[in-house]
Amino acid sequence: MQFIDFIGYTAGILVIASLIPQMIKSWRSKSTKDISLFRYLIYVVGIVLWLTYAILLKNGPMIFSNAIAIIFAGSILYMKFKYG
Repeated sequence: MQFIDFIGYTAGILVIASLIPQMIKSWRSKSTKDISLFRYLIYVVGIVLWLTYAILLKNGPMIFSNAIAIIFAGSILYMKFKYG
């Protein structure tokens, strides 16, 4: 693995890790009232665009991190719709 890929994977893992506390809190409390729907809509659309960009570039670290980030951020967005 090249050093630049290491940086990319590390950055991706940190971004993914930043979503985990909110996902767990929302799941446990069944409440998302303090989460901005607009912010998460924008965030998920941004991640989808980043993933598309990464696929077009065939950039492994970006594909990996954005694919997982979509799952996590999408889960939070789903809970926002479900729990309000």
